[in-house]
Amino acid sequence: MISRATAIRITSKNFPKGPETLAKHLGITVQASPLVGAEGWCVRGPKTAIRLNSASTSFRRRFTLAHELAHLVLGTEPDIATEPFRSSRQEERDADQLASEFLIPKEQLQTHLRDNVPVDAKTLERLAKAANVSPVMAACRVVNATDELALQNAAVVFFVDGREQWRYSHGLRFEEDDAQQLFQLAMECKPKLVREDNQDGNVIVGSIIDAQVYQVLLIQLLSEDEASKETNEERISRLAQKLFGEDLSFRQSVAASLGTIKNKCSGQSLEEAFRFFLQHYPGTKYTGAKAITLLSQAGREYVRLYLQRWFE
Repeated sequence: MISRATAIRITSKNFPKGPETLAKHLGITVQASPLVGAEGWCVRGPKTAIRLNSASTSFRRRFTLAHELAHLVLGTEPDIATEPFRSSRQEERDADQLASEFLIPKEQLQTHLRDNVPVDAKTLERLAKAANVSPVMAACRVVNATDELALQNAAVVFFVDGREQWRYSHGLRFEEDDAQQLFQLAMECKPKLVREDNQDGNVIVGSIIDAQVYQVLLIQLLSEDEASKETNEERISRLAQKLFGEDLSFRQSVAASLGTIKNKCSGQSLEEAFRFFLQHYPGTKYTGAKAITLLSQAGREYVRLYLQRWFE
């Protein structure tokens, strides 16, 4: 068929359309149609075909495609694809892990998260958007990349109506009551991270990914030094409070201006985008005290960190 290394190279080179490109490279027909009781399956033979459930979201269909391709690359027999990251069968867990690498290659993971450990929800959501996957899938990719991200361990816990439904990890064990307690604390702190002493020299860090019908708790086990680091998002929030205080209108206006720069400076470097802001906004759109605020050391740092979300 194809080696794992070659498959990863193809998907990485063609991010964010890695699985789709890999399927074409292998000459596999991919079809979507309504399915009942399954997210998809693979029919092997002279003309291998993968069928996906057209009633599912595009995120789910993309993961199912990546999962079925992972089975082909690994040479393992799949079950009928249902819920990702929930099987106890090693063959399914291996396919889930490789599928997550097809969707978010190592290079992209490090680009988005290299300076953002602990990982917070905002950073994870931006990674998910760039990869065209769900935030849940992106969180599970973090679990599969503890070594690359210098995490001691990690887990994803999925909640519906405040009740745990399932969890995904590689050996990070904790009681259901502990997960429930951390979930409640994280919900109260969101969008900030919650940090809890693990009584062993490590710290448990929790972050909530909040959706309309479910919540996902990303748990990270870190050393005290790593856990104590202020994330970029936390620093942005702290600087915003210092710069804008209760002036929500000013804060929203600056955010809108920076969003405009994201589009106008697309393809440019962080420094170029930052210079564009300095040249076109303080003294023109923002004058007087507002211009002084934005040109202060804290204001410049805020703008730079905010733009860093989109520029390297």
